Amino acid sequence: MDTAKYINLFVSETREHLVSLNQALLALEKKPDESSRLDEIFRSMHTIKGMAASIGLDFIADLTHKGEDLLDKMRRRQTAAASEEIDLIFLVLDFLEEAVGLVAAGKQPDQGLAQRCRELVGQIEGLTAVAQETAKVSSNGGSDFKRINPLKTDNSHVFKIRILLEQDVSLKSARAFLILHTLERIGRVAYTVPERHDLESEKFDRGFTIFLVTDQEDQEELKNDISCADVEDIQIEEVREESAEEALERKTIGAFVQLAQEKAKDVKVSVTRLDSLMNLVGELVVWRERLKQLAVQNGDPAIQDGVDKIAQIASDLQQEVLAARLVPMSDVLDRFPRVVRDAAKGLGKEIDFTLQGRELEMDRAILQMLSEPVIHLLRNAVDHGIELPHQRKQAGKSQVGSITLTAQKQKDQVLIKVADDGKGFDLERIRRKVIDNGHLTAGQAAELTDHQLHEYLLLPGFSTADKISELSGRGVGLDVVKRRIEEMGGSFSTESRPGKGSVFSITVPLSLAIIRTLLISAGAQTYAVPITQVKEITNIKQKSLKTLHGKRLLQFRNRVIPVVRLASVIGLFPEADIGEGPALIVERQGSELALLFDVMIGQQEIVVKPLSRFVKGIKTFSGATIGREGRPMLILDLNNIAV
Repeated sequence: MDTAKYINLFVSETREHLVSLNQALLALEKKPDESSRLDEIFRSMHTIKGMAASIGLDFIADLTHKGEDLLDKMRRRQTAAASEEIDLIFLVLDFLEEAVGLVAAGKQPDQGLAQRCRELVGQIEGLTAVAQETAKVSSNGGSDFKRINPLKTDNSHVFKIRILLEQDVSLKSARAFLILHTLERIGRVAYTVPERHDLESEKFDRGFTIFLVTDQEDQEELKNDISCADVEDIQIEEVREESAEEALERKTIGAFVQLAQEKAKDVKVSVTRLDSLMNLVGELVVWRERLKQLAVQNGDPAIQDGVDKIAQIASDLQQEVLAARLVPMSDVLDRFPRVVRDAAKGLGKEIDFTLQGRELEMDRAILQMLSEPVIHLLRNAVDHGIELPHQRKQAGKSQVGSITLTAQKQKDQVLIKVADDGKGFDLERIRRKVIDNGHLTAGQAAELTDHQLHEYLLLPGFSTADKISELSGRGVGLDVVKRRIEEMGGSFSTESRPGKGSVFSITVPLSLAIIRTLLISAGAQTYAVPITQVKEITNIKQKSLKTLHGKRLLQFRNRVIPVVRLASVIGLFPEADIGEGPALIVERQGSELALLFDVMIGQQEIVVKPLSRFVKGIKTFSGATIGREGRPMLILDLNNIAV
């Protein structure tokens, strides 16, 4: 049978299981006696094994089977949930991540990966101490006909009997014994699940299964014979031994039929198809605006009504497609506790990591782009922020450091903060590095404020570390984080208090594809401004303008705001005196700016297009779009306007 069509489903489902496995294992590491976590881990590992075996990925199936052996012994308390076992299971998960990546790319495991698999199997066998054979089972939920066939005669029927006892039943083992005793008068009990000795020791919940070989064929009569008090439900089905061909067919599709039944309301759509659909909707939005403009120019009411209806349908379609692209932030955020755990363990630090806002939804493309910058900030907090336990104790702090990752929605943007209660920035160390690197003289560096010193951390190649670190980026500074965030149309800022900790803040739009903008003009050109960064529109009067250190400032609502003229900023006209006129009060990187312009044109939803190579290096612009008249417009990057 061709199993290629199941590969994508296997990859998708396995990656989901690996995320949940990491979460459950982290929780188990904190509370080793929490048996429900072990059960959850075992079920996920078992599911991965079944799916891998179904499509012929034997090396994955073999490793996960060995993982089951270890987990089963831990569940039965034969092996404690100790650090060594948990570390080994984490290594298995890391291997599975890499192996699934190869499967997704259509590649075969190389010798190195195969050797690692053998080593992991050997380590697991060393811990379990007993090599277990893979159970040779056939159909119908694991009927073992090697144990059933010796009891059969020509007239025999084989029944699988599921018994569910009532909630809070007392003496479960006694009730199970009575049922078995009754069935042994009717036929021959081949075996039970769990095994009979576990039933006698009450090592089961409410349910158990009995495989019975009998000459009696009436299932209703059989049910009546064993019905008694304290039994909530009895299910009986006849089972038979399947042929080799039937077994192959079942093994190939069984796991995936179950998955389809469990998730019947969901349809998996490839990211490529969603991106293509988003591009088409983007083009539709552009032409919607163009049609509206043409309808206004035409003046025909019938055409205007038709265009308005099409515009409404296009808007509804746009919202549906945008909603389809939204995914929970947990898809990415749930991987971060493992990052913090591994980094802390490697540095000998104790860290309590808290995650907030994982239920928020945002565009898949932005979420994927956020992953690398946030991981860098988390590793930076573990490496440079949180002190070693003995250092924290000397400073009067808890030996366990705290790192918190929060995400919250703000209008059409998401604010993400990475905060720690570590030592904060060493301002004097930063000042010395500024001088040593030749950025400023000692006198100039001495005049810098705390905030200005923080800004130097965002320069390319600037680092206060004496040696590079694998954990915090091998010498790659925060400038990379800042650049990645700004490429998404977002902003990045830092705060720190010596001895108290640091906070890194990221603000990014919920969607990169279609944004709402204000259209303003400077000279004869029209420019788009993201509306989420506009706080208000005002009209500047000369009496409200002040000058300080040669810079023009606006006295506005009991605060002072820098003022720039858009025409001068983009180089249309040389710098001139700032006079009266309309202005936008905009927010950028935690501060405000008054932006003078010529004419307010209106609002428009635009499709963001990348800049051409001719203007890509100009930081004042973040992208381009097409206006209602069909002419291209540039989108202002307010975070990079020089003041």
